[in-house]
Amino acid sequence: MSRSTGSGPTTGRIASAVILAVVAIAFLVVGIIFCLEPAGSLPVWLGGHETIWVNNRNIPSPGYHPLRAVGSLIAGVVFAIGAWFTLRYKPEPAAPEATTARVPEHQ
Repeated sequence: MSRSTGSGPTTGRIASAVILAVVAIAFLVVGIIFCLEPAGSLPVWLGGHETIWVNNRNIPSPGYHPLRAVGSLIAGVVFAIGAWFTLRYKPEPAAPEATTARVPEHQ
């Protein structure tokens, strides 16, 4: 196991932050799409586009559309915070090892 002696983030931390940021952006975009589009006009790959029959009319299902929107936005914020912490968190430097030298006692 090697340690980085520099003050900047390592390449592994940068890669992790980039992956977390991409996932965060994806969740935020999906959450915004869920908020802006009515359930009947959502892309098929998002789900939530099902319709139900009420009084001989086919209307968009009220189902889990708002829950999916809020869940996607929350997940996006959580992943964005994770990306930020990945780059900004600096662990405390290791404490120097205690010496085992004996100190003479005074009488």
